[in-house]
Amino acid sequence: MADKKADAAPPAADAAGAQAAPKKGSKKKLIIIGAVAGVLLLGGGGAAAWMFLGKKPEGTEEAAKAPPKKVPVFVDMDTFTVNLKSADDERFIQVKLVAEVGDAATGETLKSVMPAVRNEILLLLSSKQAEEVSSREGKEQLAKEIVVASNKILETTPATNTVERVNFTHLIIQ
Repeated sequence: MADKKADAAPPAADAAGAQAAPKKGSKKKLIIIGAVAGVLLLGGGGAAAWMFLGKKPEGTEEAAKAPPKKVPVFVDMDTFTVNLKSADDERFIQVKLVAEVGDAATGETLKSVMPAVRNEILLLLSSKQAEEVSSREGKEQLAKEIVVASNKILETTPATNTVERVNFTHLIIQ
């Protein structure tokens, strides 16, 4: 009978050992799984940070380097009514203009020399024929010439060549 007890004891020890072994193995697996999950989370977080913070979208650098766009200043130039150059008919043009300048100081300078600017524009308008200014292209060319005439007067001031554009707000040719 002693042999039977001796035989019976080892299987119980083996069962306890078998249970103990999986506990150690499952702790190791749990630690490995936790470590892998941690590495994946850290790697994913690092990749996300690199995507959002490290890589800049196209065009962002140029936009950051470009100076901010400023709102133009508009200077009212009143209404001009002038006889057009014509061989047989009496034709005239009536134009209301607004000059576009870079800043308020330039606008004030333009206002201070407005009589001379108006004179240049009147001379320019009276040299035109109705056919020259009737088309869109003719009006665009006239606007460019008015800019040049306005800047010609501003050459004697600190605001040299500061009229950027001239806009028609009213135009009649008869």
